Amino acid sequence: MLFEKPKHHHHRVSEFQAVVLAGYGSSNRLYPISEEDNMPKALLPVGNKPVISYTLEWLEKAGVHDIIVVIQAIGSAPQKLSAYLRTYTGNVHCQVVSVDEDDETADALRAVKDKIDRDFIVVPCDLITELNPRDLFDAHRVYDPTFSALFYEPGSTESASKDDDLLPYVGIDSTRNALVYKALRSEDEDFSMRMSLLNKFPRVRVHTDLQDAHLYIFKRWVIDMLVEKENITSISKDLIPMLVKCQYQKKLVEREEIEKCLYIVFATVEYETYAFPLSITNLDSSTYDNLLANALSLSTTQSADMDDELFMKDPIHSSFKSPIKTYVHVYRGGFCGRGNTTASYNELNRYATKQGASITRVPSSAEVAPRTQVGNDSIIGEYTKIDERSSVKKSCVGAHCVIGKNVKIANSVIMDHVVIGDNVKIEGCIICNNANIHEKASMKDCDVAGGYIVDKDSQLKGEKLVAFREAI
Repeated sequence: MLFEKPKHHHHRVSEFQAVVLAGYGSSNRLYPISEEDNMPKALLPVGNKPVISYTLEWLEKAGVHDIIVVIQAIGSAPQKLSAYLRTYTGNVHCQVVSVDEDDETADALRAVKDKIDRDFIVVPCDLITELNPRDLFDAHRVYDPTFSALFYEPGSTESASKDDDLLPYVGIDSTRNALVYKALRSEDEDFSMRMSLLNKFPRVRVHTDLQDAHLYIFKRWVIDMLVEKENITSISKDLIPMLVKCQYQKKLVEREEIEKCLYIVFATVEYETYAFPLSITNLDSSTYDNLLANALSLSTTQSADMDDELFMKDPIHSSFKSPIKTYVHVYRGGFCGRGNTTASYNELNRYATKQGASITRVPSSAEVAPRTQVGNDSIIGEYTKIDERSSVKKSCVGAHCVIGKNVKIANSVIMDHVVIGDNVKIEGCIICNNANIHEKASMKDCDVAGGYIVDKDSQLKGEKLVAFREAI
């Protein structure tokens, strides 16, 4: 463990713990903006705030104060993240844990097993959502599943990009809001379902307009099972599909020894002493009724025919009663998105610049020339200087930047300590810390790595610009 932020004097034990996954980004989908010469993914600025700050604020709003942040040990990323969290002023207790560079998400959970002593939420560091967290947590309490998953409808304003994937097939049982099917989509639009699935869940609605937020709430025993099953490396690709299939595949439950895992956990004294063993069975009737009414109001089906064993019962009265049950929370109508590609990261910044009058768009420390225009859909960082006749539209400009005369910036993210010469045009770009854009350069849809120098009069479109580094 690299760093542990001390508990506040009035810190109380949370019902849930949180594990925030703060990797550098998979498959180079954020290349080159999360490279070592810039900053780790968790600290990428969104509206001139580290993206992880939105996750921490959302968790605090949910009443989750005990947070473990897991980051891959790539370069100085763990040290940079720890340094930021030391200055974070929210009422949370954070621990930073560094794991091997090659560790996948399930490996990360195994690495923090001994730090988790109750039911827990797993959330990526780059998720920003308007979802009221209490809506999700209340529904989880009522349905009392093995895990809950958040899916959302991507906004119509999200830009399409060549690195965007097709939305998956998502099968949801319409009577109980159970996640029963998830598969990647292909161009041929074909997919198949097992008869055992349809026997157990005869009313399945398959969606093609939902995205997995990769936010899950798990029972504590799931992490004990992970320790025994080292072949599971990914939460979304291995663990979730296995648990979903265990709802209707008896042989899979037997092969994975799910009931044995449950028996061992429930037979131990430690499980009895978890901080908050809250479930349907130990809620008083009035609390249960209130939570149920709230959960049903958020349901995608508005179904009220629910009882304590609803998830266990088979519609055709099979003798098989699965020990696994799932719940999927579908969020529509508000903003929800991740910054796990350069296009979606840019979209998060566009969202952040629209957030009302509460934002300080031009701080008093910034020097903006009188004839320069900064749109009310843009944000300027502290101590930034912008010279005459320039314009900034639908963009975030970081701190300590120096921007010359007659510079046009639109739909872009400019990070800290960037120098931009006179008569430069920048559109749809992400420009990382300490970059230098020389005069009369024109750039469209480019990603510029930290410290890169763009030559005078350059005409660039759709480029990823990274300084050459010799291998050590």
